[in-house]
Amino acid sequence: MCRILFAAGEGREIAPLLDAIVKASEHDPYKAKRGRGNQHKDGWGYVMVKGKSVEHYRSLRPIFEDTPAVEALRSKLTGFTVLMVHTRAASQGVKSLFNVQPFAFSTRRGFAFWLLHNGDLDKERVMELGELDKRDLENASDTYAFATYLCRRLPSPELEDVLEHYKTIKTTMKSLFNTITLFHDSRDSLSAFITASMTEEYAKNPLNYDYGKLLLLEREGFFAVVSSTLELYHKAPYKAIPNDTAFYLRFTEGGFTQEKLQL
Repeated sequence: MCRILFAAGEGREIAPLLDAIVKASEHDPYKAKRGRGNQHKDGWGYVMVKGKSVEHYRSLRPIFEDTPAVEALRSKLTGFTVLMVHTRAASQGVKSLFNVQPFAFSTRRGFAFWLLHNGDLDKERVMELGELDKRDLENASDTYAFATYLCRRLPSPELEDVLEHYKTIKTTMKSLFNTITLFHDSRDSLSAFITASMTEEYAKNPLNYDYGKLLLLEREGFFAVVSSTLELYHKAPYKAIPNDTAFYLRFTEGGFTQEKLQL
């Protein structure tokens, strides 16, 4: 599985979290305790939105070896910024640039989105729900199948529609359903939807829970959700996010509003 980061706020306050995910991806004690190695080395990517621009980057190099790209990103973290980062430890799908997240999709309904996911889904069930051809997605990850489902089934990025379809995909969860999605529509509106969920069976094991839980870091004008390992590399007043929690953020010029929901 993977390490993830979402943050919205002043870029200089986001920079320490970027440094933390680099370190957490190179040495993850929580992953090591589960006997799955200690690195997230199967590629990384990010989406950054600031001002009137969006930047999407994906690389098959481990984030802790892709120093020029990390430094270039860090240098841009000034002013109000929205950032999502994913570092991959492959569990489904081939290890390829194609399967590096975040994924970018544009729909026929007038909106686009970028999606990342940490966990395992029942890929066959996702494809059934989306009426997708298994041959088309043979080498694609479960997350790519999920994104393809959304591209086909999600009617709009409005909260009511998003919540309904994410609840549907949650029924295919095999371990974790930790997701971050940025939506951008033809009215130039930007929103984000974040989920933190794990199965009861998965959470029974304390090693799994410590590895899979997401943490919230929140203060005036700043909001971040991060994988658990980041707290080992950047000390801050995190709070563990309760299971089956979702957040919906709407972005305005230099700010945002948020809602906390039950998934």
